[in-house]
Amino acid sequence: MIRPLTSSLLLGFLVFSLGLEPSQAFLGGIRKRSEEKKVLNAEELTTQEGKAAAALAKAQEYEQSGKTRQARDAYKGIAQNYSRTQSGATAKFGYARMLENEGDGRKAFDQYQELVTNYRNSPDFNEAVRRQFEIAEGLRQTKKKGFLGIGAAIQPSKLVEMFEKISASAPFTEWSPKSLLNIGYIRTEIGETDPAIASFRQVVDKYPDTEFAKEAQYQIFKLRGVSADKSNSPLKDRAHVEAGLDFVNQNPEDQRAAEVKDDMRQVEEKSMEKLYETGKFYEKSGKPEAARIYYREVVKNPNTSWAAKAQERLAALDSGGTVEKKASMFGPNPLKKDKVEMRTSDDAVVPLPAGASSSPAPAPAPAPAAPGGPIDDIPSPPAR
Repeated sequence: MIRPLTSSLLLGFLVFSLGLEPSQAFLGGIRKRSEEKKVLNAEELTTQEGKAAAALAKAQEYEQSGKTRQARDAYKGIAQNYSRTQSGATAKFGYARMLENEGDGRKAFDQYQELVTNYRNSPDFNEAVRRQFEIAEGLRQTKKKGFLGIGAAIQPSKLVEMFEKISASAPFTEWSPKSLLNIGYIRTEIGETDPAIASFRQVVDKYPDTEFAKEAQYQIFKLRGVSADKSNSPLKDRAHVEAGLDFVNQNPEDQRAAEVKDDMRQVEEKSMEKLYETGKFYEKSGKPEAARIYYREVVKNPNTSWAAKAQERLAALDSGGTVEKKASMFGPNPLKKDKVEMRTSDDAVVPLPAGASSSPAPAPAPAPAAPGGPIDDIPSPPAR
């Protein structure tokens, strides 16, 4: 009981000797914060503006005389103590600028963010956004990547967050589409193809008829190609071609239009190769009707080298040559019977071989697509 009593007496003595009331000693910080939140009348605001302006002049004097540390601390204090004044906004910008000059870009970015969020009418608004972009862009371009992201200057997710803040804060400035483009580049670099396309699509939708939209369309075309190369789906190839058509049709004078057209020709060639190989797969699997669907799609594109090959395979299927030969290696051809017995029930759609009327009916082969029909009706290609 003696030690606690001694500590209390000592604390009381210190408070008394400093001339402070206990409530001031313990509640001073809380009171200060509550005073900042209360609504200031015109007279009080004018008084604060005067005090803030005087303090700001002193801070600027420190900076001009090379006393950067004193200037930084002075700017910080003004921004905190006179946050509702114009001088407080100017001091916030000065504090962020000093941090940036000292090499603490990430902390400076956050201070600039507070400025553009809380002082949208500040004359330093546009400059603050520009500096934010330069800080984030510098981090994006740094060569310090680390191992598996460990030790990197910044993680991609954090960098994306920074550019998202810039875009949201200043949607009507050039820094917004530039930030969205950078988000697309970052996601492309880390292999997030679909999110990257979505970011570039935002640029096209929000800022049409701009150089930023042209760049975004070009990047979408490239990324659609990445997706198509990883897939056997003709739908991916179609999306790739459509992205190329969008770019060429909307930007015919762009120097990259010729490149995109050449790429599109290669896309068509690769796409027809995929369809041809899928047709061969079904043909070798004893499913001639499915094979015909793919070959017919290839024939519809006579400008490719695969059209003639597909026509040959269709002719062979019509004559029964290849399938008959393959089947004879394993005994009688199950596709060719002297007699067949037809089902008579309502759901009978496939003939049964003679003597097999009690066996379950085999699944019907895929119906061939009508000439000129949509490619969506093609059976799914085999998984690689």
